[in-house]
Amino acid sequence: MELKYWFFQDSINSYMTKKSVLRSVFETLKNEMKVYDFTPSIGEQYFIRKQKQSIFTYQFLIYDRTIIKTGEKGFQIEPYAWINVKDIENIYREITQNTELKKETDFVTLGNSIANLNANPDGINRKRNQSLDLFIFDEENIPYVSWELMKHFKETVFPYMLSNSTIARVDELLNKDPYEYCVHMSNDIYRFIKGLIAAKLNNSPEADKLFSIYSDLIIERDMPDNCKEEMNRLKLIWPEIGTKSVS
Repeated sequence: MELKYWFFQDSINSYMTKKSVLRSVFETLKNEMKVYDFTPSIGEQYFIRKQKQSIFTYQFLIYDRTIIKTGEKGFQIEPYAWINVKDIENIYREITQNTELKKETDFVTLGNSIANLNANPDGINRKRNQSLDLFIFDEENIPYVSWELMKHFKETVFPYMLSNSTIARVDELLNKDPYEYCVHMSNDIYRFIKGLIAAKLNNSPEADKLFSIYSDLIIERDMPDNCKEEMNRLKLIWPEIGTKSVS
């Protein structure tokens, strides 16, 4: 009897794919997300809202998961919040060496997984690789996971986006604790460069001091040569950044 049950369970899950699961989630959420002016892009795995000065992206990454005891296969969805502040990213485009960044949404000013943001409310990235544990092992799990994704959007993601889409807030969040790892930007070189651009655009009196701190940290942390090159490129345009207008 037990053997027959697991054959039956396998037949239930066999037709679920990442694409079909995401399609169902997006279909469930799209009308409510539309109320917040977010449009779906299933291929990119996100809902997106474009504004004059910023771009908001609510992205779902999906992973294969297996229950070890039973062998049951399914998926885990991890939601992320991303903010693109256009004035900052326009300058970053001038100096980046990363040729993989092509689309507007490839350029991220702030963001992380919702689990990591919730686990590190002071902004210092102490607790990493956190998870909301949103699992789908059967189609019946999709409505609940979709409900959770919408709940997190309303409680965490949308307020985060609205509160942190200005240059002044980027300056505050990325540069508040310069010697600590920042949860609002998981990649150090992005954090250093974009934090400096924000500080300069924000006319922060700490901008030059921050430049010195981050330059030293790149060496102390033995970061790749392209990181040093981006800092060198930023240094070349550093004086003129302060003449640009703040959003």
